[in-house]
Amino acid sequence: MTDNKIRCALVFRIDAAVGSTSGVTLLAKYDFSSDYEAHSGAATEGTLYAGRGNYGEAVSMVIKNDPPGVAEVGKVGGFKVVQSDAHQVVYGGDSDGLCL
Repeated sequence: MTDNKIRCALVFRIDAAVGSTSGVTLLAKYDFSSDYEAHSGAATEGTLYAGRGNYGEAVSMVIKNDPPGVAEVGKVGGFKVVQSDAHQVVYGGDSDGLCL
């Protein structure tokens, strides 16, 4: 990874059927990554997220394939980290199915 800046913050709802195509729903998104690429923040356009454009969809696939662990009631836990050369995804969930 080239820096330690947060480029995107997402909130998902995970239903009881995690792993199914409808198991993860994006509820809220703050996405600075699109502006970062559009205004020459990245070395070349489309390099920050391999030209995918929609970071929310990419993270949704990560969560569907490897959902967070079970957390205690009233707490966010079960954190997981997925990292590559270009990005890092850190996520956890609560007992009500919210995933940050």
